[in-house]
Amino acid sequence: MKRDGEEIQKGSISGVTLKRIMVFFKGHTKALVFSVLTVILAVVMNASLPLVFREMVDTAIPSKDLRFVLLFATFYLLLLVGLGAIQYFQQLLVGYMGIDIVNNIKRVIFKHVLTLSISFFDKQGTGRLISRIESDSQKLFMLFSSIGLSLLAGFLNIIIAVSIMLFTNVTLTLIVLSIAPVYLLGAYIVFSKMRPMFRKDRELYARIIGFLSEHIKAIPLLRNLNNLQWSINKFDKANQEKRWYEFKISMLEQSVWFVMMLCPQVVIFLILYNSVSWIKQDAITIGTVWMFIQYIHLAVQPLVMISEQIRELQRAFGAADKIFEILDTEPEVKEPLNPKTIGGFREKISFNNVCFHYDADKPVLKNVSFTIDKGSTVAIVGATGSGKTTIISLLTRFYDPVEGNITIDGVDLKYFKSDELRAMMSLVLQDIFLFPGDILDNLRVLRKDIPEEKVKEAARKMGIYNYLNTFPDGFNTVLSEDGGNLSFGERQLLSFSRALTFDPEILIMDEATSSIDPYTEAEIQRSMEKLLKGRTSIIIAHRLSTIEEADKIIVLDRGELVEQGSHDELLALKGLYANLYWTQTGIAK
Repeated sequence: MKRDGEEIQKGSISGVTLKRIMVFFKGHTKALVFSVLTVILAVVMNASLPLVFREMVDTAIPSKDLRFVLLFATFYLLLLVGLGAIQYFQQLLVGYMGIDIVNNIKRVIFKHVLTLSISFFDKQGTGRLISRIESDSQKLFMLFSSIGLSLLAGFLNIIIAVSIMLFTNVTLTLIVLSIAPVYLLGAYIVFSKMRPMFRKDRELYARIIGFLSEHIKAIPLLRNLNNLQWSINKFDKANQEKRWYEFKISMLEQSVWFVMMLCPQVVIFLILYNSVSWIKQDAITIGTVWMFIQYIHLAVQPLVMISEQIRELQRAFGAADKIFEILDTEPEVKEPLNPKTIGGFREKISFNNVCFHYDADKPVLKNVSFTIDKGSTVAIVGATGSGKTTIISLLTRFYDPVEGNITIDGVDLKYFKSDELRAMMSLVLQDIFLFPGDILDNLRVLRKDIPEEKVKEAARKMGIYNYLNTFPDGFNTVLSEDGGNLSFGERQLLSFSRALTFDPEILIMDEATSSIDPYTEAEIQRSMEKLLKGRTSIIIAHRLSTIEEADKIIVLDRGELVEQGSHDELLALKGLYANLYWTQTGIAK
């Protein structure tokens, strides 16, 4: 297993990889066994066709008995129809099985991704993750639907065809087998040389998906900056790199294919050339020669198919590598083995000599210690990059401290289950996310167990109930993706009301009112005075005028706690907070 963000070593196709892939067949044993049996039956019927044709040429036709000829022809036709029917139902079965398995893989990946720490998403682009969950999973469809059975059928066809040819004529069989080294060399090239190329091709694809995901969202900004051409040029560069790499892969593939497809024709020429004298000497029949030509196609076709399937197999294993990278990633924030029950928040939250960094050489928090009493309102201020948001991320256990600890009522957060801990809190973030859906479902985060009346009551307390009813369909008004049909201020109001819907013991606001106009902010402040009474709240804001009534203000500077106290106490200190306040308000010292 690897931790969030760590690189994983790339290996070759191995029994371990195959064994891990085979686990996904669990629950499909009956379908798999039935498919294997139909493959064996189809191979036997396919191998019988040249034998029947030989007898028709050597026995039925020379007899000049029309009924005898029709009997062989009818039997040959029935074999073809039966073979087609078996292959048809086989493809339906394995196709359904493949779809079901791939959908399950997507579910497993997505479920696992949801358990990973926030640090994982800090290092992974959205487009790259979409590529892993959707595109790479889909690459495994052929593996689970047909590749395995096609390889089995191919190997059985080769074994049966070569066995019958050896039993019939050893000399001609040796001529046929002379092309085997060429096919082995082709398989070696595909296995050893092309898998790393397919893996890189998947990386280039994921890079393009990531680019599109990021830049499509940034189109309004790019237009505003008149910088669309920069985005186009960057996309062209990534696209050209993938184009030329795919061309390189195609050139190698086609070169191998050319040699492999030429070899059977050379062998057929040698068989026909040598057979002329043998037919004159009655050492071999025309039907036997024709049977050999058919068996060459029967043996070579699987070889070509296997080579083609190996190519798809390489692509599938390259995709599997990427999938297992994610599945092997462990969350950095571990759940406790013997969790303690929270049982409510009774006294205080304590930060004790907390240190943290995202990069080892860039500390974000340095020995930060403070307490937050139950029912108090605490504000955290400081310049950009001082560590304000990081404190919130540590309190909600998106990350764990590098040194020191954080406790609730004297118990380290690491001993609580993350879901129980976060159930105590509601968080209003800088980046507001709204789901495609109606306002009601967004306010209760798609949780149908939360009554509609509770959602509306939270909106009333926030003072936005009447405002929401002015929308075309009130609370049932459908929002576009990420609330694109709302203003930023409206999205922030909804995010605020959403937090209150869950009636948290601890309310956390990260830059919650930084983008709301002064009138709306004043309305919120009046509502919050009632709502925050008796509720523990933590506020991070650049507008210091919004936190004057806070019980405690914590001032951070470059990751260090430099001041703490009430608004009046900090002004009296005439330190960093006072300078920030006087600068913002324009009030003389």
